[in-house]
Amino acid sequence: MRLSQDGHPIGFGTVDGTTPDGSIIWVVLDGCPERRMFHREDYVRVEINA
Repeated sequence: MRLSQDGHPIGFGTVDGTTPDGSIIWVVLDGCPERRMFHREDYVRVEINA
């Protein structure tokens, strides 16, 4: 999947976890050893590769 914010790419990665209501996701970005947390209020765009 691809992440971006305000039209600027953040990177590619894999969702590692979410809260039940989907308000928080944890993502392991490609090339990074640790996961990052994103809140719904961060307005990060998540695009799923099909």
